[in-house]
Amino acid sequence: MDKGSIRGLLQPGERLLWEGAPERGIRLQRSDWYTIPFSLVWCGMLCIIIGPQIRIASVLPLMGLIYVPFILAGLYLLVGRFFFRAYRLSGMRYAVTDKRAIIVSRRETVSLLYRQIPMLQKEIRRSGVGTIWFQRPTYYGSGSHRRHIPGVGFEEIADAEEVYRLLESQMLNRE
Repeated sequence: MDKGSIRGLLQPGERLLWEGAPERGIRLQRSDWYTIPFSLVWCGMLCIIIGPQIRIASVLPLMGLIYVPFILAGLYLLVGRFFFRAYRLSGMRYAVTDKRAIIVSRRETVSLLYRQIPMLQKEIRRSGVGTIWFQRPTYYGSGSHRRHIPGVGFEEIADAEEVYRLLESQMLNRE
């Protein structure tokens, strides 16, 4: 996406106050403190279970196919999700205008008028890079009916505190 694409989304008379994008690279999140040990246990258990089965699989090759989804899930949990997130964020652009917050990804554009934003929450690391949430990711339901609602926000941006204060002042001006 080119830098001028956000400006093309502005309405007549709308002023661009800030424009940015997520920091590049792979970064750990708070949830990784739980997910990384789980994925290590998952992959370790697969090695223990599959190891003895390798001889059987050489005799009955179709038996080995049973483990493929579990191996793929383990690899995704262990390393794939980091690369997927970095790829997803590499296509994002964010903007704050005098009327709304804008999130542009490869597939969609989200425009939030300040009165529509249900909350404003920040998670900022010592480096100043952080995420500003307008809506946190949530899960609802149980068992096989468990569903995920992705979060909406400016993820992994530099100078997150400054952007948070800008958004906060714009929201307060609308009340």
